[in-house]
Amino acid sequence: MEKLPSILPVFRVRSTILMPKAQLPVVMSENDYLGFSSEIIKNNVIAIVQPKPIFMKGARNKELIHSFKTGCAGEITDINFIGSEEVVVNIYGICRFEIVDELPPDNSGIERVSVSYEKFLVDMDKEDTNFDFDKKKLMSALDVYFKNLEISPNWTEIERTPVKILVSALAMACPFHPSEKQSLLEIVSVEDMFNMMMKIVEMNSFDRYNTANTVN
Repeated sequence: MEKLPSILPVFRVRSTILMPKAQLPVVMSENDYLGFSSEIIKNNVIAIVQPKPIFMKGARNKELIHSFKTGCAGEITDINFIGSEEVVVNIYGICRFEIVDELPPDNSGIERVSVSYEKFLVDMDKEDTNFDFDKKKLMSALDVYFKNLEISPNWTEIERTPVKILVSALAMACPFHPSEKQSLLEIVSVEDMFNMMMKIVEMNSFDRYNTANTVN
């Protein structure tokens, strides 16, 4: 924990979250990557947050971009150039944080945030978290959810994945609403996150079922 910087360069990714102990490929423009390259050389850790658009009252198509106050610090593990204009940066989640302050950009134009990791010390626990949960119920809910989306997941992989990693993977990969993803990111306890995941999956399945029946 002491090695994690308290001031991080921030990269905003719409409708996407990074969870601890999970990998996230982020597509950057070459200009954005060049801006972050000095940070990569310095400590190789950046902050991933979701932008939160706030529309200006009385203005047409005008919005101010603010960030949600909880994000995740990630280590850059791999960099791949796509053509001459885009770069895919793979980021491994280390620990979630709360933003203490948003700092003005420096001369390089990179925005930074001052962060606190104290609320999410559980992310640094190397031991797997075990608790009694109804995996059969989760599998059943996911089956309905994925069928409604016409997705064929790898059930063998899902069933053998530890719950802590599975919940994180589902939170990142499922096409939940950005606010739902953010709600999952902000929950400290894995057990509470699992219970929230169940509610979101069941609610989304119910909404899609009702929409399909209404259309038919």
